[in-house]
Amino acid sequence: MTKLISRPRDIRVIAISRLISEMGDEMALIALLFRVKSSGPTAVSAIFALYALSRILLAPYSGSVVDRFPTKRLITIISMIQTLIAMCLALSHGAVLYLFVFLLAVGGSIIAPAWQALIPTLVPSKDLTRTYAFIQTHRSFAIVLGSGFGGFLVSWFEPSTALLINALTFFIVGIFAATLQNDRTPGLTKITQRDSIRGFKQLLSAPVLVSSIILLAAFNLSAGVNEVLGIFLVTDILNGTAAQYGLVMASLGLSMVVTGFVLSRKTIALKDTTCLIFSAITSASGMFLYGLSPNVFIAMVAFWVNGAGLTGLHAFGTPIIVRHTSEDERGRVFAASSSITTSAVLLSTGLAGLIGTHAPIRLAITVSALTCGISALYAGTRIVRAEKNLEQLESATKQ
Repeated sequence: MTKLISRPRDIRVIAISRLISEMGDEMALIALLFRVKSSGPTAVSAIFALYALSRILLAPYSGSVVDRFPTKRLITIISMIQTLIAMCLALSHGAVLYLFVFLLAVGGSIIAPAWQALIPTLVPSKDLTRTYAFIQTHRSFAIVLGSGFGGFLVSWFEPSTALLINALTFFIVGIFAATLQNDRTPGLTKITQRDSIRGFKQLLSAPVLVSSIILLAAFNLSAGVNEVLGIFLVTDILNGTAAQYGLVMASLGLSMVVTGFVLSRKTIALKDTTCLIFSAITSASGMFLYGLSPNVFIAMVAFWVNGAGLTGLHAFGTPIIVRHTSEDERGRVFAASSSITTSAVLLSTGLAGLIGTHAPIRLAITVSALTCGISALYAGTRIVRAEKNLEQLESATKQ
């Protein structure tokens, strides 16, 4: 049934901040891809690999930073630093460009878990799925705007134009973060090596969380292949332009907007674990169709299907992680989760660059989608079984 929801002011601020941030990131990504595209798949892989590498290497420390400092001040300061780095990136070329990409990603490895850890403190647990769907709607709309503007700017102006606009979005996000009325003040008093790896220990100690990470990592593997090889599929095989590549990405974003809007307004009768599996199958099907696309229009349809599934993964998967973690370590858990799943991106981007040079693009995309779908079914059934066992254990304990 449809249910009107009055959302806290800070949730609306977070949603708008994520919209602005993701829009800038999407424009910057398209600009960077076309700036290095002439150097081949390996250069494109390096862009995604640097982003992934920052999440992997810094996860223990970025999570501890999130659980150590107040969220409001942390996001504001990091965003202002990212503004300066993004300005330098817009003017850089060659090896220096990759350095600034990595530095921007370092900031993102802190801000992302900071937002995620703040949200559960602002709304009751029963509203988490709809809240994450609400925020995902804004993030998805950012993909539509960012892809459209990014493709247009690259086609008609220099890539540096999109990169400078990205710098402005970091500054705006910092201002928005400073206006938050509520704050998360974690209890971690100092950053130690033992506390830094606590998020990883928590993830690996709970069967539900282990299976959730396997599922998300499988999708990141496939997404990494799509991100690296997708630009060659659209522009080289389907003979599309930069603007048409932007439209394909915009189709993904628009699908996520529509799906997120529906999920944020509807109460789903099914369990979130069941919805998670359905979302995984939907996303994998879209990625498989993408690899078989005969033209740009079908590629847009495929990414529409993929987007619907990805939105469900975020909306139904994140509350499961929240449900099985304590508040005081949530920043480290989210950072650890990001590290493990992003490792899949690093692996897939490296493989995609290699495979894209020596194997057919379509074959690589379709095989990765099939692998993703099979892995998702395996992990999804394990999640359902683990949650059922926990429910039986809790019921027996109460008796």
